[in-house]
Amino acid sequence: MNATLYLPYQLPQAVPTEGLVLPDPATGFVKVPEQVPVLMCCVPSLVDVLASGPGYVAYSIFDCDEPVNLPAMTAVSRVSGIEFDPEDEFATLCGAVLLVTDN
Repeated sequence: MNATLYLPYQLPQAVPTEGLVLPDPATGFVKVPEQVPVLMCCVPSLVDVLASGPGYVAYSIFDCDEPVNLPAMTAVSRVSGIEFDPEDEFATLCGAVLLVTDN
């Protein structure tokens, strides 16, 4: 398993995967382990499961007003197939994004 933290204006950072999980293969349910808000520097109630599927989960911060995070948009799009539009404020990712994948 790999975990990468994307912060605006910084290079992607590999982070420890201990305690992180992928979606349950039987139900697709995604839990938010206690490590996620710590890595993202926010309170647990603000962590949002942005996207998930077999082999990946992407976490973001709910209603974040931080700068647009273009590298995170590219990475999440690559694993999920979701298209983001940097010109549309409602179709961008802002602030910290944590992407956990199975490879």
